[in-house]
Amino acid sequence: MWGAHALMVVFVTGAVLLGVWQYQSSQQDKQDQVAELVHAKPKAFTDLIGPNDAFPWEQIGRPVTVSGIWLPEETIFIDGMERGSQVGFWAVTPVLVDDTESAVYVVRGWTPEVGTAPPAPRGHVTVTGWLQPSDWTNVADDRKSDNVFPQLDVSDLISRTSYDLYSAYMVRSPVEDDWPASSMPVNDGSTDVADVPAPQLPEPEATTGLRNLLYAIEWWLFGVFGIYVWWRYVRDTLHPRPEDVDESDEAGEEDPEKTTQDLRVRSDA
Repeated sequence: MWGAHALMVVFVTGAVLLGVWQYQSSQQDKQDQVAELVHAKPKAFTDLIGPNDAFPWEQIGRPVTVSGIWLPEETIFIDGMERGSQVGFWAVTPVLVDDTESAVYVVRGWTPEVGTAPPAPRGHVTVTGWLQPSDWTNVADDRKSDNVFPQLDVSDLISRTSYDLYSAYMVRSPVEDDWPASSMPVNDGSTDVADVPAPQLPEPEATTGLRNLLYAIEWWLFGVFGIYVWWRYVRDTLHPRPEDVDESDEAGEEDPEKTTQDLRVRSDA
């Protein structure tokens, strides 16, 4: 009996651990794909969204490159932005996109105080960043007379600017190991501000890591089956069914008449 208990523990533990390993592999595959998408070759901003288009949700977090003119007089700050253990502000300046009459807000970086923030850049710019949708946190702006906002909601900013706005914004991406090599930034407004990670990352494909996930489920089902087999064995051993006992008793008893007949046959022979 103790051997059955030990075998069950070993089998179920192994099945659970192998399932966890496969599940972690599935999640790692998704994380790897997200990392690849975040650092993919940037696309032209205007190829993904037009001035009057709704936000392309399938492109969320994708790297894009935009060229245009900085609009420093339209700079705003987003309050309550965390960076490690500090809480500060996003410095956000729109770019009037080349060959259009519309602007897109670009998160240049993070600064601890509005008063110490570097001046907004001027002139022509080529900047690469991650495409993001408007923030909808339902936080009311109690100070509508200043340039500090509780969230970066494009619909709130339309009435504050004289420019048409895209239904998206960008978070400037830092240059990492010569990425993005195909569209290196020019005058991207990154001076004296800290880099900001993309708030919303792209979604991996639905089938990414699916095989490992199915393997994990398979191993866990094996573990459940092992528990069932152990339970049946213990139950049948400790509490055998009446019909099993009767069959065992019948197999152990001999028919007296048959025994007598067998003896007579042997004696006649």
